[in-house]
Formats: sequence, structure tokens, C-alpha cells
Amino acid sequence: MNSNPVIVAFDVETTGLVAGVDRVVELAAVSFRGDEVLDAFSCLVNPEMPMPPAASRVTGITDELLAEAPPAADALPDFLCMLARGTPVAHNAVFDVGFVSVEAEAAGLPAPEGPVLDTRGLARHAFPGRFSYGLGNLARDLRLVTPGAHRALADAHACRQLFQACVERLAKDAELSIQDLIRLSGAPLDFCAHAPRQPQTARLLQQSLESGTMVDISYRSGDGALTSRTIKPLSFSLVGGNVAVVAFCTLRNSTRTFFLDSITEAKLSQ
Repeated sequence: MNSNPVIVAFDVETTGLVAGVDRVVELAAVSFRGDEVLDAFSCLVNPEMPMPPAASRVTGITDELLAEAPPAADALPDFLCMLARGTPVAHNAVFDVGFVSVEAEAAGLPAPEGPVLDTRGLARHAFPGRFSYGLGNLARDLRLVTPGAHRALADAHACRQLFQACVERLAKDAELSIQDLIRLSGAPLDFCAHAPRQPQTARLLQQSLESGTMVDISYRSGDGALTSRTIKPLSFSLVGGNVAVVAFCTLRNSTRTFFLDSITEAKLSQ
């Protein structure tokens, strides 16, 4: 790079996939300049809800571990202060940004300003043609040292190492600035603009999923067309790094996938 800025790699672990429905259970960040690690932050967070067994199996985080942890409102100030020390970077950053934004808003705390880099986008440019751009697969393929995967601090360090590997590969062809990295990361991303627009929609879909009821939605498709659908939510999933609801669609009489950010309106079907 043609400068030596401070970068802050961060990661969150959660009870599930949907910001506004699920909660943060762990926050971590690592600040670094070049190859030098400057500081690290890690904190378990009490989600004030039971830890789902599926999430616990992935992370190893249990209700017992979380019982004495501070709530998000108490854990976030130090974490947000850490992010403010440099340019933040995360892997599939839109996921982490969404959760941090929702938790910060609920706690009455200002979201960090400025752009967020995404190592997923950087890796697509630095290491094209790979089958998977998941953090774990990239860490294995690039032989990054990542003990304790699926815990926030370990994943933050993995993100840091992946960022360094991407910059090293991309800088072989040209000098890079932060602006270059922002462009290569993909669509511009920041905590304010990319806070989930309608967390109440996610909560309604979760309510419908639990009760088995139908939901009327307005949905904007990839070509910009707006359609009305009646759906029965079945599950949430990550598709290309974006949160979606898998649901039975009465219009198509089949199971379809709907991106949450493309649902412009939702209400329980009468």
C-alpha cells in the first residue's frame, strides 16, 4: 500500500442469522498496521435470550458462559471505540455491520462513521476462480493460522491475515490506497447506510415461522419489478452473504428464496 494506515479487523458471533431477531453473543476486534498487531478486544455478550443449540454447536458458546457476560449496551462502547481507531474490515461485512448497527441503535449509541472494507470482496479480486469464499475455506487454502475458528477473536485474526494476504497479492500489480481497497471490496458499505432497514419485518417473519401463519409481502425482484406475494416462511439462510427467508410462495406454488432487503412491506395474512 502507498500508505500505512491502521486497519481494524472485527467479527461478531450471534444467536442466528437475522439482525433484529437474533442477538450478538460475542464481539472482537484487532487493530493492526501492516504486519504489526497494535491492540485486541474480545468480549462475550449476554443476548438476554437462550442460546439456540445449533448456534452453540458452531461456536461452543453456551448459556452458562453467557450468564455473567455484560449486555450489549455495556459491551458495545469499548468495541465501537476500537473500531474508530482505524478503517474497519470484516469478512462478509454486511452481516457483521447489520448486527452491530441494530445493537448500537437499541443501546442508543451512535454507529461508527466511514467506510467498512470486506475481505470477501477483496479475496474475489486477489484470488479469483475459487469454489468458496467462506472465511474458513480461504484460511485453510491460504494456510492462515486460525486456531479457535467460529469464535470472534479467532475469526477477527483470520480476517486480519486474509486482508494482509489480499493486499500483498493485489499490490504486486499496483500501489494501493484505502480508496482502492474500498472499490475492490464491492458495493460501498458503512454502518449507517447498511443498518437493516426493516428489522420489524424480520421479527414478523420470525413470528410467522414459529406460528406457521402466512405473510403478505411486497417484493422487489432483481430486475426492479415489484410483486405481491403470500408466503409461508420455513427458514432463514445466507445466500451469497445476504440474509434470505426460504418460504412457500402461493403465487408460484413452490418453495422460493426471498432476500430480506428486497422485501419492501410485510404483514400477517388475513
